[in-house]
Amino acid sequence: MKRIVLAFLGLAAMGVSACSTVPHVDVTQNITVPTGLAAQAEAADWQVEAINILVPDSLTVSEANTIKPRSDIVWREGPIDGDRHQQVQELIFEAMEFALRPLAEEGSTPVTVELEVIRFHALTERARYTIGGEHEIEFLFTVRDAETGAALTGPIPVDLTFRALGGSRAIAAEREGIYQRDRIQSQIIGWARQEFGLDVHGTEYVF
Repeated sequence: MKRIVLAFLGLAAMGVSACSTVPHVDVTQNITVPTGLAAQAEAADWQVEAINILVPDSLTVSEANTIKPRSDIVWREGPIDGDRHQQVQELIFEAMEFALRPLAEEGSTPVTVELEVIRFHALTERARYTIGGEHEIEFLFTVRDAETGAALTGPIPVDLTFRALGGSRAIAAEREGIYQRDRIQSQIIGWARQEFGLDVHGTEYVF
């Protein structure tokens, strides 16, 4: 199983960061906030020490340029000869690190946030420039005690599926510098901030 485990304090020193400036993209669709987690985080004074993004090797990948390939991972905005599992890891990590940054700076109870990807379906070129479709983002979400590894909450199944742009709308968005990556990361950021009770309004997503 592939994973990214990066502590917040070591992030800058390791040179791991995105290099793009993403305008605020309001795509927070199909996001629900499970009751109690934000209050639990506040009461326990959580400090997010690390984020683990797990992308099992067992997840299948397709490069077929069909409307909807039958696979677990469909991703196009990365080198075609690259590791799609790793590309998905990095995309999700960037969004989660940005969303939870306030919780890395305060708190007395260190925790680890863990996401295990179940499905990551962006659009193929054929779908994106014709009928569009959906971004299907599904994972298991767990918060663990950073010292013992014991689950404090979860694993909770999360489905952040939302409508993707297609045809002329996709082309217009690209002219504004907004790609699939930007919209997917915005969806993840919105969910994470709501989940942990952080402010989600009036913020530009600058990585």
